[in-house]
Amino acid sequence: MYDDNAPTIGESVSVVWGNGAWWYQSSTGIWLARCTRPRLAADKVTVLLTPWVALATTRYRDE
Repeated sequence: MYDDNAPTIGESVSVVWGNGAWWYQSSTGIWLARCTRPRLAADKVTVLLTPWVALATTRYRDE
């Protein structure tokens, strides 16, 4: 998943089996949501990526 504002920053999302259901899992190992709730998983990825995208799009930053 990538943000259009910072296409070089993204998150790999996998599908894993656990607790009797299929789940979306981030590359960091965080279980995002059951596969029946893709929008919730996408919202959680947005929360995870927001600090990175904010830094990448900040005009004044240390190089």
